Amino acid sequence: MLVDGTGRKDWQGLEDLAPLLALSGLVDVLFLGMGTELRYPPKAMSAALEAIGITIEPMTTPSAARSYNVTLSEGRRVACALLPV
Repeated sequence: MLVDGTGRKDWQGLEDLAPLLALSGLVDVLFLGMGTELRYPPKAMSAALEAIGITIEPMTTPSAARSYNVTLSEGRRVACALLPV
């Protein structure tokens, strides 16, 4: 699942870059929920998002959801991509 300030969007997982790249110019930070354990995203994903000005913050899925909600409430331009727990 992918969530930004406009609502929920389909996202099929780490190999599905198109919805994340579509956030270009709309968000500055992407909280990436990696499931129950912290893992780092594929280097190609990180490089592609950094190239368009989006910083990735990988963390567990529950932490990513909480961080997204708090940061969005502060008025910042963020999105959250979540892998299932």
